[in-house]
Amino acid sequence: MTDAAGVIDEPVESESLAPAVTRAGAILDLLAENGGQAAGPSELARRLGLPKSSIANICNALADVGLVRRIGTGFALGRKLAELGGAYLASVDLVQEFYEACAELPTGSEETVQLAVLDDTEMTYLARHDGKQPVRLTSQIGRRLPASVTATGKAALASIDEAEIRRRFHGRELPTLTSRSLATVDALVTELAAVRERGYAMDDEETVEGVVCFGIAIPGRRPGEGPYAASITLLKVRATAERVPALVDDLRLLSQRMSDPLHVEPSVASTPIGG
Repeated sequence: MTDAAGVIDEPVESESLAPAVTRAGAILDLLAENGGQAAGPSELARRLGLPKSSIANICNALADVGLVRRIGTGFALGRKLAELGGAYLASVDLVQEFYEACAELPTGSEETVQLAVLDDTEMTYLARHDGKQPVRLTSQIGRRLPASVTATGKAALASIDEAEIRRRFHGRELPTLTSRSLATVDALVTELAAVRERGYAMDDEETVEGVVCFGIAIPGRRPGEGPYAASITLLKVRATAERVPALVDDLRLLSQRMSDPLHVEPSVASTPIGG
């Protein structure tokens, strides 16, 4: 992770068995965070705290295999990454099942529905169904966001016990993306207890002002996989007392289908779950 100034918190090759590979990964991470803008070896070296000559050599090697592309004297992400990402997603059956299930949600299909997986204290977004109601999102496919401020993150974290939550967040400052973001681990632990009690998570303008999300966990199907989570995102003005229960029912249906797709009868997909 990088701090607000874009500087890596720890040496990128700390205890690495292959420092060049670790540095290459750090370069790709920084270019991904650069919003499509090219960055030169000098800038990358400064942000990573590493020698410019080493960074230049790695960037040139990455360009040779298509993982980055040269733009003037700088570098940006390359087309090969899209090919690799597509190959990865094609191997994840859950993604295809997600898209098929979203299209059948009675109410949620009209909104933005997302699928993400928990990685330590962050969520990586794997898929997104775009409904008829566009919203401004920070969670694009492939992006990572803090789990503590997102509905997907809180839903996934709620499936983990409190001791493990405190271990993961020990010594870390929770990122605050808006004035509503949870600022302490104690506040997060309290929120996760509420998530477990009501059965779904909420992001009430904690990521983007004026936007709310509702999330639910989706267990992994194999040992060591997940937890995943799905969320429905909409403008807060659309989150009415009548609409929210229908969206939560859709999330429960989505979780049930994706957790055990063979158990859900086809006819159920058009009927909301009660409660």
